[in-house]
Amino acid sequence: MPPDEELADLTVAAELGDDVAMGSLAASLYLKGDGVGALHWWGRAWASGNVVAGYNLGMLHSVAGDANRAQVIWEKAAGLGDPDAMLGLVKQALDRGDAVGVERWVPAILAQHEAFPITALGVAFRDCGDLSRAMQAFLRAEELGDGYAMEYRARILAAQGQHEEAETLRARAATAERML
Repeated sequence: MPPDEELADLTVAAELGDDVAMGSLAASLYLKGDGVGALHWWGRAWASGNVVAGYNLGMLHSVAGDANRAQVIWEKAAGLGDPDAMLGLVKQALDRGDAVGVERWVPAILAQHEAFPITALGVAFRDCGDLSRAMQAFLRAEELGDGYAMEYRARILAAQGQHEEAETLRARAATAERML
């Protein structure tokens, strides 16, 4: 959390229209427990074109139980290419059992060149019991070098009795980068 002076500087920059400062200020306020302030500044940052703020604003609405508002915001942010918003939409669709909603965004997430959203997609599939799709996502993230994806896939392999392959994968994961 930034010291008070940094918060003051962020506030000045945010009030002057800096959308990155608005998003950073919102995150700082959220971490301090000020959901109202976070909502205000993420809303302003999103209105100013900050796509990351759109994802965060959607998450704030989702956590508050307003899935519809989160979906509307995430649809716009995902349309602008935000992989986190795409992932939020996939998770919502999985919760609803909406296969069309899932299929709308999965290819775009898998096409990313950042491992984190792909690994998170694998975790979402794993958590809803679709191990085949989870393995597909973890393999794609492994191609990008993500040690977390390797470890997750190793756990599934071990649970399926493929212990030798799981141990080999765990050895690779131990030296791989952990992508966040």
